[in-house]
Amino acid sequence: MNRRAIRLAALTAIVAVTIAGCKKKPEPPPPPPPPPPAPPPPPPPPPPPVQKTVEALKRVYFDYDSAMLTSSSKSALDDVARIMSANSAVRIEVQGHCDERGTTGYNMGLGTRRANTVRNYLASKGVERSRLSTVSYGEERPLKAGATETAWSQNRRAEFKVTAGEDVRGTTGR
Repeated sequence: MNRRAIRLAALTAIVAVTIAGCKKKPEPPPPPPPPPPAPPPPPPPPPPPVQKTVEALKRVYFDYDSAMLTSSSKSALDDVARIMSANSAVRIEVQGHCDERGTTGYNMGLGTRRANTVRNYLASKGVERSRLSTVSYGEERPLKAGATETAWSQNRRAEFKVTAGEDVRGTTGR
């Protein structure tokens, strides 16, 4: 073979090796995408509407000529304290009432003492005093008309009115 043919063969081999060496190696496939993030936990249930809160606030009743809480009144007020703790935006007005016996002035004072007794009890259970206001209606707003012990016993009470919160409603009790 002549030199030229050898050179041409050698050159062709070099070019072939160079081209083969320059070929791009195939890229590895991309890594799989990361798994999607876990969905966020469901939101907590909304607090009960204020109307439900109002309905749950029970009236508390008092003995004749007394501003002392009975054991059943304390139990009802414990429920009110729990409701107030669960609904920090709610503010209430404690309304003191009396039966028709006694003078108007005396009954206004007794209604004030009853409302203050309830407010103080709720504060002792952890409800902030700033969320509790009081008012006395004395004998002016009877729940039940009549001059009987049944009527009088229902009129010796403290009731609650929601004055601030998500949806302010009126007075209630049971």
